[in-house]
Amino acid sequence: MHIRMFFLFLMFTCTVPIGIAQVIPPDRAPLPSDAKIGSYYSVLPLLGYSSDQGFIGGGFLQRINYDINRKPFLSTLKTDLTFSTRGDIISQLQYERTRLFGNDIRSSIDFIGQRERQGHYFGIGNTTPFSSSEFNDGANYYENREFYLNYRIRNGLFSFGENGELDFFGETTFWYVNGISAGEDTRFYQDQPAGFGSNRVFKLGIGFIADSRNNEFSPSKGVRYEVSFNSSQSFLLSDYSFSSMRGDFRHFMPLTDRITLAHRFQAEHTLGNAPFWALPVIGNENGLRGFHRNRFRGESSVLNMIEIRSWLFSVLSGRVDVGMHAFWDTGRVYSEFDSSTFFDGWKRVFGVGGAITLLNPDFIVRGDIGFSNETWRIYFGAGYVF
Repeated sequence: MHIRMFFLFLMFTCTVPIGIAQVIPPDRAPLPSDAKIGSYYSVLPLLGYSSDQGFIGGGFLQRINYDINRKPFLSTLKTDLTFSTRGDIISQLQYERTRLFGNDIRSSIDFIGQRERQGHYFGIGNTTPFSSSEFNDGANYYENREFYLNYRIRNGLFSFGENGELDFFGETTFWYVNGISAGEDTRFYQDQPAGFGSNRVFKLGIGFIADSRNNEFSPSKGVRYEVSFNSSQSFLLSDYSFSSMRGDFRHFMPLTDRITLAHRFQAEHTLGNAPFWALPVIGNENGLRGFHRNRFRGESSVLNMIEIRSWLFSVLSGRVDVGMHAFWDTGRVYSEFDSSTFFDGWKRVFGVGGAITLLNPDFIVRGDIGFSNETWRIYFGAGYVF
């Protein structure tokens, strides 16, 4: 049997609080016993093996800096680095801060830098063919060299309800991709889609976020809605001119004290001539879990995700929580090659997973296994998917 994905995880995890002194006025009420102040670090080393990538090593680091005057945190940092003996290097960094230059402005930076020797390309559209034997022979591979940098500034407009805030944001994105063919027999070489070879885009965007969740890391009630518009144009020194619209709508409802129903609906549409790597894509760890990575690309996409989440028990005097969840993802993409009827051709996957908090309720390690009609996939990550 040709094993595509087999990992051994060294979950040798360390969560370290580092206190930072803060002066608390004498007339202020004492802090609750569970109040967090200062920086907390969590480290997760990783070691594994894949028949595609060889031996894999790396690790994940998360730092959350708490402040008694800032909710839910002052700043948070997530960074991970993965490398393989066959030349893959994947690095990611996310940094967010809730106060900027002394003002109540939230800012974030997202960075991806990677050389992926076996990126996945299956074509454009919702009905692209799939063959396990051809996939195993490398027909859907290409080399992906990518640099992605996004900077977002977010400012509150007004409050609503018990916990709700409506924010406006502006963002800028620089995205460079060099897609290299892995051979003349590959689908990538035969199609040579827009974005084949070395290309860049520079995008500007605006949007709104309405958020009433009771917790940003593990919500059990509330909603989070985000709508955005981005544009890449030649006068911005982009190689492609196109625009994209996106809506992401999340709902959380407590069914019992320990069980939460989580729902997400996401829709995205592009206008103009976008490179293949900037098209909406589903079938990965972020949605439609259970298909091969980046299985479906198109000019438009819809995605519906439902999860039932439950925290089962606690150990170490409540410092470690263990939970599980079940999920059902559905969705599809739209292109000039597909039926435009909304409900035609929706893909479906199902799966289960587990979650554990590691000495800090805001640091959650999650594992999922998803099943589709083509294959099954295993995922690990920090925090819930949504």
